Amino acid sequence: MHVRNSARLDASEFVNHGRKAKTIRQRQILAAAFEEFAANGYAAARLDNVAKRADIAKGTIYLYFKRKSRLFRAVVQGLIHTVSEDFNSFANSFSGSACELLEELISRHYAEVVTNRKARAILRLLIAESGKFPQLSEVYDREVIEPSITAMRLVLERGVASGEFRQMRTADFPQMLAAPAVLAVVWILILGERAQFDLDA
Repeated sequence: MHVRNSARLDASEFVNHGRKAKTIRQRQILAAAFEEFAANGYAAARLDNVAKRADIAKGTIYLYFKRKSRLFRAVVQGLIHTVSEDFNSFANSFSGSACELLEELISRHYAEVVTNRKARAILRLLIAESGKFPQLSEVYDREVIEPSITAMRLVLERGVASGEFRQMRTADFPQMLAAPAVLAVVWILILGERAQFDLDA
């Protein structure tokens, strides 16, 4: 009986070790893929180069990502944890006002998009190449924009219901709440260090 339990424990440890190794390898691939996309753009990015950056065989990439488009999607998902991630459960348990909740949402969006150097690099790539590769913007829209808009609309509706916010067209166009952050990113991408602007303020 003791031998059986030990064997079962050894097998469990082996499986856990395998999962951990797989997770580490996937992170290595995504980190290398980001560097490749950021350096060369989507069109010129090569899986051979990703493999070299990750110090693995090219075939290993295909074990995790069948196509370059799927790899790009995973990079976007990994770099930009959308501000609406787990936001519904957070909003439901939030004890403050709708105004405070909105401030929290905008702060999350700012941290994820404006101050995140890698997120800005992905946005630069999208601006440059989504015209040629519309699937890139489709990924960003699905993974980042749509969930963010849903979260913003939820907060606005909550504020209207509580009487904190007036009923107005902002709920129809919650994208407007993200406009300052988008402008800030564009400002940084164009002017870089010359952008003498206190974004935190």
